[in-house]
Amino acid sequence: MKYKVGQVFYLVGSETARVIPFRVVEEITRTTLEGIEKSFIAEMPDKGKTKVDVVKLKGAIFGNIKQVRMHMLANAEQAIDKMLTSAMKISEHVYSTSVAYSSEMRDNYGLAETEADAEAPGLLDSEEDENDVQEALKSDIIKVDIGNGLMATMNTANLDKVRV
Repeated sequence: MKYKVGQVFYLVGSETARVIPFRVVEEITRTTLEGIEKSFIAEMPDKGKTKVDVVKLKGAIFGNIKQVRMHMLANAEQAIDKMLTSAMKISEHVYSTSVAYSSEMRDNYGLAETEADAEAPGLLDSEEDENDVQEALKSDIIKVDIGNGLMATMNTANLDKVRV
């Protein structure tokens, strides 16, 4: 990405789902035996106007809000597609549903056209165990909305201890 002093950019943090604007306030040109190196210093929007080298910022950097929006929508769509695919595969596996899906749904969610197609290889990824219809969790910690703006954090291993 090309930076100019005074230009505002937007950082979509890799560790948080926040969009953070920053302004390039300094361009540093260094001439070495290996050649000319340029680095840029960003001013962050905090009270102290923290300055940090742009290369140390973790996440995706965009030049305008429209690009940020497109990036975030694409990520949201991918996450939704994964959840829907997982739910449909669970439904097919657990409840033996035999739904004829439209070609668009089959293409988007990797579904079989008929029940006979569901038995064909490819419905479940070949690397996965056929009995394992849900993707492995990266973390077994979940957050649950318990109402009135309160969120509970829970380990999935403790789900059997909860009685409704």
